[in-house]
Amino acid sequence: MRTIFLSLCLLFCLAGFSQSFTLSGRISSPYEGKVYLWYGNKVDSTTVANREFSFSGAVDYPIKASLSVSPKLKDTGFFVLEPGDLSVDIAIENRYQVYLKSINGSASLQEVKDFLIFKSKNISLSNLPDLMMVRLEKMFKREPRSQFAGILLADLMTDRQLPYRYAQKLYSLLDKKTQDKEDLQKIETLLSAMSKTQVGSQLPDIAFDSEKGTLKLSTARKKLTLVLFTASDCIPCVEATRQFADLYKNYHQSHGFTIYAVYLDHERNTWLDHIHREGYRFPTVIAPKKLKDETLKSLAITQIPTNFLIDESGKILAVNISPKGVHRGLDPEAAAYVPVPKKERKTKKK
Repeated sequence: MRTIFLSLCLLFCLAGFSQSFTLSGRISSPYEGKVYLWYGNKVDSTTVANREFSFSGAVDYPIKASLSVSPKLKDTGFFVLEPGDLSVDIAIENRYQVYLKSINGSASLQEVKDFLIFKSKNISLSNLPDLMMVRLEKMFKREPRSQFAGILLADLMTDRQLPYRYAQKLYSLLDKKTQDKEDLQKIETLLSAMSKTQVGSQLPDIAFDSEKGTLKLSTARKKLTLVLFTASDCIPCVEATRQFADLYKNYHQSHGFTIYAVYLDHERNTWLDHIHREGYRFPTVIAPKKLKDETLKSLAITQIPTNFLIDESGKILAVNISPKGVHRGLDPEAAAYVPVPKKERKTKKK
């Protein structure tokens, strides 16, 4: 009897952690039928009336969710469902594709927006990673179960905006039992790769095909080498590569600076036409499998442009350094008179 009583008390207490939510929505185009809400292991449905719908329920913590118009089709983009009153505007195209146009009432989303605004305003500060860590640590400690925390950490690690030690610390704060499995797997994969490519570690001796045959990084390495992952069809990449190429022209002979450029180009002829047109004289190689290349996966290269600055022994001195940063390291006096280049936008390669 006592065992049954304790079990009921435990169930009651656990249930008490759940908090209610309401989700009201409006569809931008005429639609008749049902809308399905997917979250956790649940699927709820409701009938649309006058292009409007609503759901209500309970969740223990902010959790990934998605809306669909088919009981069999889930992967139509996601948002974070959390306790409180939420409202969404959606569009339905091609009968089955649901697009989330806006979401209101999300405390988690607002917190992330505030964080991104803070990061943008302080982008030029050298101690930005430290400042970001202070805010992120508070967020993660306050709600370690939130799947929004896992999503945010995975994105920041993908962009390499956090040093390895900070990413590792934030990962340790997450409640692994509540996080989305795909996000956890992504974070763990990135952590494994980042541990091998953090500042101070030895960059592996990678090798790719050049115009004349296989070229190892160790063969091309000089006193200071920028290992650059780029592409001929990525505008931000082309702009960044040109800026680094200017530094190569000015400091290759006098300072022993070179570039080992890995092009994520599928077509060899396109790559060759591009490097010949640009007139690059530093070593260039091609990775035709792009981001699916096993070497790139091992280095956690998930988007471009990405770079590593290494010394003559292969030790990593900087990760994702800007042309201005390289210039400052090569020639501090000259760099002081050169305007800071605009920040390159990252572009994902499929």
